[in-house]
Amino acid sequence: MKRGLFLLTLAIAFFAAAPAIAQSGEEASEAKVTIVKYSDYQCPACAYFVPFEEQLKEDFGDDIEFTTKHFPLNMHQYAQLASRVAEAARQQGKYQEMHDLIFEGQDQWSRGNAESIFIGYAKDLKLDIEEFREDMNSAEMQRIIMEDKREGLNKNVNSTPTFFINGQKLERNPRTYEQFKTIVESYMKQS
Repeated sequence: MKRGLFLLTLAIAFFAAAPAIAQSGEEASEAKVTIVKYSDYQCPACAYFVPFEEQLKEDFGDDIEFTTKHFPLNMHQYAQLASRVAEAARQQGKYQEMHDLIFEGQDQWSRGNAESIFIGYAKDLKLDIEEFREDMNSAEMQRIIMEDKREGLNKNVNSTPTFFINGQKLERNPRTYEQFKTIVESYMKQS
């Protein structure tokens, strides 16, 4: 009888705590519009859209949320490495800063000497370089990138950048910031 009462008490405690457990480490998004971008760091078109993304964040604030997923294309020699570099920086809380540096320096590192340029970025961001190097070359970073790419392939992503807004794939990317803003505004009205 005591064992049954103990198990019942344990079950009640578990289910009462379940919502808190599910939410720990994850913040619920207040954004009206979520944009997921499948991206390749060596892709010039992906770099073209970075200023648009920054402007959208400025214009819409907390009403918009961006997520970048890795989709390194085989034709880009250093794209895979660049994705691992971004994830290695995330391990030290500097993902966005590294993301921005990688795109800003795309013309330079895409011509060669990419790894040493990326290590220079890590030094500029004051990362622990030994830890950064280990993470950059780890199987865990590779796994993260391959999971993103597999997810993209399952969603019929075949080029970069590919955008999903509130789960819907954009069949044609906007050419200007104003076009992108108009698309986002239409999704805002639907929310």
